[in-house]
Amino acid sequence: MNAYVEVETYGNDTGSNEEWFKMGFHRFLPCRANNLPVWDSKFFVTGKKESQNTEGIKLAVKNGDEELFEFNIPSSEFPEIGEDWKEFTFAPKDTAAVKGVEFVCKVRISDGTDQISGKDALATFLQDSETISYSEEVIEGELEVDNALVQCWRQKNTIPKGAVLWIIGRNDCFMHPHVAEKLFTGKGYDLYVLNYSANGMCRKRGWVKDSLLQCHNRTGSCDLYLDQVGGAINLMKSYKDYHKKIAYSHSTGSTILIHYLMKKGDNDFDGFIFNAPFLDWSADAVGGNLFEFAMENLKLADALSSMNNDTQLKKYPTPDENKDNPLLYLGSEIILSHASSKLFSLYSFDWRARPLYRVPVTIGFAKSVTEAHKELMKWKRQKKYVTLKPIMCIASRSDPVLTTSETLNRIDAVGPSRCEIELHDNYHDVFLSIDEKDVTMAIDMVSAWMKSQNFE
Repeated sequence: MNAYVEVETYGNDTGSNEEWFKMGFHRFLPCRANNLPVWDSKFFVTGKKESQNTEGIKLAVKNGDEELFEFNIPSSEFPEIGEDWKEFTFAPKDTAAVKGVEFVCKVRISDGTDQISGKDALATFLQDSETISYSEEVIEGELEVDNALVQCWRQKNTIPKGAVLWIIGRNDCFMHPHVAEKLFTGKGYDLYVLNYSANGMCRKRGWVKDSLLQCHNRTGSCDLYLDQVGGAINLMKSYKDYHKKIAYSHSTGSTILIHYLMKKGDNDFDGFIFNAPFLDWSADAVGGNLFEFAMENLKLADALSSMNNDTQLKKYPTPDENKDNPLLYLGSEIILSHASSKLFSLYSFDWRARPLYRVPVTIGFAKSVTEAHKELMKWKRQKKYVTLKPIMCIASRSDPVLTTSETLNRIDAVGPSRCEIELHDNYHDVFLSIDEKDVTMAIDMVSAWMKSQNFE
């Protein structure tokens, strides 16, 4: 049995739309598929306040298209706002598919105002302070769309302990003051965040002309980013001869970093921190096993003459409510993303830097990362490591984007001096999880690794 659980708010006006803006919906996939599936993970749904709007939440256990059983938790039985988790136990009637089982879940309620990292914290971090100077440097590309931007935080009054190059993920931006201060600037490091072309702050600067080409790679090769990563490294070197240099990357940023290391070597760094590195196309990432197969064998897509690098692999249909008045931005229609909206409810970010709308994968992006993935596997077959320097790889089994077992398997090809940590409840970006305790644990684990490697 490969059963899953769907959780959904219900009521007269929950604020959720079941077709395209599922703020009140989440699907829990099983941690292990067997005769008695175990989910053992947590996430959140949102609903409008007051019982006349959101009457409760419904949980349905399904196996494929078959609904095994369902039950409701009315809002009158919710714990009070701010209280600890409240446990609920349900014993469904015996059927041919379900016999002698209990279903146990826990619920906690927030009023939606308790952001883990708010707007003021981010705004304060993006400016000079008494101890840190902040600036932004442009790395010019062949075309304007190839421009990259480096955000720089430098120690003012003390000699920096070292420097960190931070490479963001796809559809990502720097929104991590709670991480940067605790792990890097607060420990005496200078920090350089690379917004590579068509991503992050590049759209805010006006270099991305089409909203749906956010994170697009016009060349179809990660070679596009070599001069951008190299430019960020040169920027660090031009400022100071740092004693210690660490590279930190998340998701697609890790693909780009590893590609650079395979092409240029690892001489510019002393260690690496990979946060949920994107090293393999996952069924979770692309929407199904068949699509995953197509992505990993991209020559099939290349054979289609109509699919140039700008071609979008998936287009999102206009919601019925918007057909007469679609949302237009930078020349294209956009569809709001419930996943990004949920994230924004916990972590503030600049909408001009990280999209609040759905961004389709393009052929150019898919080609570029697939090329890097295949090159890494080629190195593995040749029994070559990308680096012998210390590696921290941290990921979560609750990652809704990548399959963690594949991530932890492929990081083995990067280097032997690695520490691998699989968290339980954290999000794809382990530092942007729904529970602040889980975020703190991830920060503490990376901090402990830094100390063990004499990076503190």
